[in-house]
Amino acid sequence: MQYYRMIIAAPLAIAAALSATALQAQQLANQNREKVAFSQYVDPGSEQHLADTPIARKSRSFFRRVSGSELNRGLELVTDADRAVIQITPLDGVAKGARVSKREIPRGMTLSNGAQRRPVDDDSIALHRMSRGLRQQLPAFYRRAHAMRVPADMDHGKLTLKANGNAAARAQYVVYVLDRHSDTALEVRTPKTRFSRAEHLTLEASAGSRAQIDSISATLVAPGGERYALSGKMQGDEYRVDWPVRVRESGAPGQLWSVQVKSRIHSASGALVERVATVATNIFQQTAELASVHSEAQGLRLDLDVQQPGRYEVRALVQGRDRSGGYLPIMLSYNAEWLEAGRRQMAVPMDMAQLAASGLDGPYRVQSLQLLDQGRMAVLDYQRGSWELATP
Repeated sequence: MQYYRMIIAAPLAIAAALSATALQAQQLANQNREKVAFSQYVDPGSEQHLADTPIARKSRSFFRRVSGSELNRGLELVTDADRAVIQITPLDGVAKGARVSKREIPRGMTLSNGAQRRPVDDDSIALHRMSRGLRQQLPAFYRRAHAMRVPADMDHGKLTLKANGNAAARAQYVVYVLDRHSDTALEVRTPKTRFSRAEHLTLEASAGSRAQIDSISATLVAPGGERYALSGKMQGDEYRVDWPVRVRESGAPGQLWSVQVKSRIHSASGALVERVATVATNIFQQTAELASVHSEAQGLRLDLDVQQPGRYEVRALVQGRDRSGGYLPIMLSYNAEWLEAGRRQMAVPMDMAQLAASGLDGPYRVQSLQLLDQGRMAVLDYQRGSWELATP
């Protein structure tokens, strides 16, 4: 069942929930002018991350949006290994400005490999048990999806999924293929997950040493659906993008953007297969920056350049010394307050009694800082250093 959770529906449910939560958080942040400061212990044995970290995604799958007309004519899919999984899901329509739910999968669909042709409801293809389980767990989504597994005796290579005239011509579907046993994967790497509108969005993509990229493109997709083609080029066996962020849509605070990388790859077996990798990202506006950091008695003083008024938060990771004299993370301190535009200061107090009771010794120091815009749900800045806390 795990394979299908990744397919189409679950991310939509999560995104909808996150959007609602983000909107509520933004409303609260925009109303709140109270200054808040608190601290919490962290596990010294666990690695703590305030910095944005690199991300890598490997994909052995691809998807296409197709019409009923295309499905009636026959949709050609190329797999690189046996027992690939195929899912088809109808897309909702719009009538008179209102959303119209679509749940029907065309009846009488067949799957063929050129030598044999079978109904997709055949017991060797239809994943009845798993489909029922998914419908029970996510009925709002999976009750309208049909999952199939290519039987081993149909092998791999060129397959044709055909509706045989049973699909409405103007209906729209998403067909997703998970070639899970294939050795051919598209790997996409980004140095971080968030990019300001003053930066360049960068990524790299490759297909490994035994495969060769035939064609590849990357697209930035806004939360509202607007798409931006990212210019990139092949350098040896790698595809690289270095794109100045120029976008019109901002989206609601907290909503994630995504980068879709679509490719056609010559596998080691000689098949020309599709692979699509999607990486979530955050495109944000730089509303404030950390200008300087100063150690003071029992805390830090920060100088900030604030471009837009709002509620800003600073997180500080504090370290203490163990018996051998090495530094370990011990506490996260939070401070949030409303700041008007201009050059501003923010004090970040530390609970020295809480530090002394932690079991680690001083002198304590702040190892890293993170600046966030609470109202716009964005991480704005990160600085790493060694700011020693002065004791009174």
